[in-house]
Parts: sequence; structure tokens; C-alpha cells
Amino acid sequence: MEMTIERFTELLDEKIFEIAKELRDEYGFSKLVISQESNYLEGEITLVLSEKA
Repeated sequence: MEMTIERFTELLDEKIFEIAKELRDEYGFSKLVISQESNYLEGEITLVLSEKA
């Protein structure tokens, strides 16, 4: 499979989410909400962190 911006962004998107969840669990930050919006075609990933009330 040829590597494209779209494919690379998709792979990066998955890794970022995995790492964020691991860190949340490792440091016991159970109130953390991780929201991620991605546009693979444009190569954009937006990560929004917030806390549950």
C-alpha cells in the first residue's frame, strides 16, 4: 500500500488517541474527556481535552 497524506494522517490519528488514553489511565485522570476530529484528506487532526463535571 502506497503511503499518502490521507493514510499517514489516519495512522497518526489512531496513535495520538491511543497515547492520550494510555496517559489518562496511567496518571489516573478519569475525568479527562478526549475528543478528536480528523480530516484525513487535508491532513488535519484536532484534539480537544476537557474535564467531566
